[in-house]
Amino acid sequence: MKGWGIGVMTTLCLLTQWAAADASTDASGNTPSSSSSTSTPATNSGTAGAAAPASTPATPASDTSSAGGSSQKAEAALKQQATDASSEKNLEQVFDASQPTYSLLRKGDATLYYTFDYTYYYNAAIDIALTSNSSAISRFRIEEDAQSTVTNTLSLDYGVKDNLTFNTTLPMVAKYDSTNNLTTMALGDVSFAARWQPVPVERGAMSTTLFGVFSTASGVSPYTINLNSDLSTGKGYYAVTGGASFSDVLDPVVLFGSLSDTIGLPVNGLNQNRAGSILTSFQPGDTMSMSAGLGYSLNYDISVTASYQMSYALQTTYNMVSAGVASRVVTPDMLAASINFSVGFRTTPTQIVNIGFAYGLTQDTPNIDLTVTLPMDVSGMMKSY
Repeated sequence: MKGWGIGVMTTLCLLTQWAAADASTDASGNTPSSSSSTSTPATNSGTAGAAAPASTPATPASDTSSAGGSSQKAEAALKQQATDASSEKNLEQVFDASQPTYSLLRKGDATLYYTFDYTYYYNAAIDIALTSNSSAISRFRIEEDAQSTVTNTLSLDYGVKDNLTFNTTLPMVAKYDSTNNLTTMALGDVSFAARWQPVPVERGAMSTTLFGVFSTASGVSPYTINLNSDLSTGKGYYAVTGGASFSDVLDPVVLFGSLSDTIGLPVNGLNQNRAGSILTSFQPGDTMSMSAGLGYSLNYDISVTASYQMSYALQTTYNMVSAGVASRVVTPDMLAASINFSVGFRTTPTQIVNIGFAYGLTQDTPNIDLTVTLPMDVSGMMKSY
């Protein structure tokens, strides 16, 4: 028993010395060799040549120890990271926040829209003519006009600057006259426009945008066709429009409005037969327009808009020739008004589809006007937000 107890005590002492040596190795970062804990002394001080040399601790292959790696990790953790806040980044954010912001397209960005528009127009007018002494009626008839028009339009916006956007529209028009059983399909009036915001958008302040539009006469003119067998797809003259639009965001409501004036350029060199007289030229009158409305966001995906639109057209002068005698016909001023409703559906996080309906309030406005606008994203060309 005594021998067994001495053996256990000896084993415990050896294990304690080995654990202390292992702890010393972890603290210093060097791994000793297997003989470092029990180096062999010389057997006799007098016989040095016969003595076994003391073993030398093995040198690690790398100088990077566990303690050194920990310190490097700590140093790396304390270094400035790309996502950390800094005085430079704070200054950059303040600088960006102080930059002017606009509601138009950013410079270099472009958007493409497709618009489908269907209108139905019906009108009945009495055509009456009297004899030279006004004692009898020489002609009496009721003229009916019922036309359905489908317009497919591509609209491209391009941001020249953050506060300047150019726009061009390319319409294709298809018409059907159910009264005379006539159909046609041709290019409409191509237009070019520019929108400019002179003042950056500020929270709580009204935003103002100035715009100008140049409308061509690329469509089939109503002043050059045979009125009995052809249909027109354009207005027949060049026009220039200038105006301003306004908006104010009162979340979740947006108030908006616009004012504009359209000047029509005179048309000469015509030779159209109109009820026995020849139309030679005409001067369209100016048209002043205004609109006002509001948009309301029901939620993130659906919004509704209601607006009132009105235009006042000044008199148009037609120069006619009948039996070699020149005459001038002047139309009275005309007023047109309509109420518009639209609903916007968010189909993706960056795209909204708008469906609009307009109800005409005057005789010269369509009875039915349905519009659908779809954003288009051409890969590699369009930028979406």
